[in-house]
Amino acid sequence: MSHDKPRWSPRTIAVDLTPVLPGGENGGARIFVLELVRRLSELAPSTRFVLLTQAASHDGLAELDRSNVERRLVVGDLVGNGLRPRLLALAGRLLPRLPAWPRSLLSRLGYGLNRLLKRAGTGGLLGDLGAELLFCPFTAPTYWEPGVPVVSVLYDLQYRAYPEFFAAEDVANREATFRDACRRATLLVAISEYARASTIAAADLDPVRVLTIPLRLARRLVVEPCSRAGVFDRFGLEAEGYLLYPANFWPHKNHVRLFEAFAMAREMGLPNDLKLVCTGAPGARLDAIQESVVGFGVADRVCFPGYVSDEALAELMSRATGLIFPSLYEGFGLPVIEAMSLGVPVACSDRTALPEVVGDAALLFDPTEPSAIARSILVLTSDHERRASLVEAGYVRARAYADTRRMADAYWKVFREALSLDDASGR
Repeated sequence: MSHDKPRWSPRTIAVDLTPVLPGGENGGARIFVLELVRRLSELAPSTRFVLLTQAASHDGLAELDRSNVERRLVVGDLVGNGLRPRLLALAGRLLPRLPAWPRSLLSRLGYGLNRLLKRAGTGGLLGDLGAELLFCPFTAPTYWEPGVPVVSVLYDLQYRAYPEFFAAEDVANREATFRDACRRATLLVAISEYARASTIAAADLDPVRVLTIPLRLARRLVVEPCSRAGVFDRFGLEAEGYLLYPANFWPHKNHVRLFEAFAMAREMGLPNDLKLVCTGAPGARLDAIQESVVGFGVADRVCFPGYVSDEALAELMSRATGLIFPSLYEGFGLPVIEAMSLGVPVACSDRTALPEVVGDAALLFDPTEPSAIARSILVLTSDHERRASLVEAGYVRARAYADTRRMADAYWKVFREALSLDDASGR
């Protein structure tokens, strides 16, 4: 493919948003990606951004439309909502019954088939669009074409640290995605230094190819004057009468240990009227988690509002007594910074990227020890002097992660560098 590419400023960038799902299933990645696209379009008004989408989320992404941003549907209902899910479901039933080596082989083949299905009918897509760069904010370089530089974002390698949290075919798919990105991408962007170091070690990459750009979204949530989120009335919540944990109900989010710790904290003197609010998209995992709440005897004190809007989350977060975040694994951990920016004290896990992100502005605890979580809950709710110092330190810390324009500018520099490297290689 031969584009007459500018050395420094791409005229057209293709952005692969086909992994975007409706609702909150993409977690913090969706929040980050949508905000980044908005900021990039403002930063580079003369550049055309073509968003590659799938049918399930194509209409929902209309909010991103601008004079220089357009959506291009590339994965239709037949593939996105029909054939691919059926194949994944079949793999989920068959693969666990196979020995390890054929399971691994078939999983890798499945990744290739999945990519072929998504690319069906899109051969030469980037050339047809005149795209001079492919940006893959969900890592996989699905629409890679020779001669077009690629920038991929890497969030974490959780599937390597906790393979037991994933189905065998999911582990193989994530590993294939990771390897494909390492092979195809001109440059890779990690969302924290922890994620960068993990990536370099896992694939033995040249450190020059992997850059760190943190999520500078601390001020994403804005409390609207006179706003009243419906969840307050539904669950009888009162300002500073609850702790908040905003997270989908994935295994690494560690909800069950949190519920055990919450029950322990009540036995250790936590006020009986204090509640625990856990937001997140409903599903089978939530159903299982709710059974543990009953088992620990705190069902009347734990609320599950479901997936809430940004307005509702801002309201819930700003009025919380504190944010409790016991996650076992985070590539970054956006909610802790969002809470700090709203003046809410934070207690969080001491694992993976979280200590890097919070610095000395949060209480840190061992997320595998319910008693340690319980003690942090008590300090967070009853030690007024410590709470005040956490709030003050949190405001300072959040300011370092608040400039979305700076984040977009860093990505723009990476795009230009990828173009420059591609030109220099003579590809």
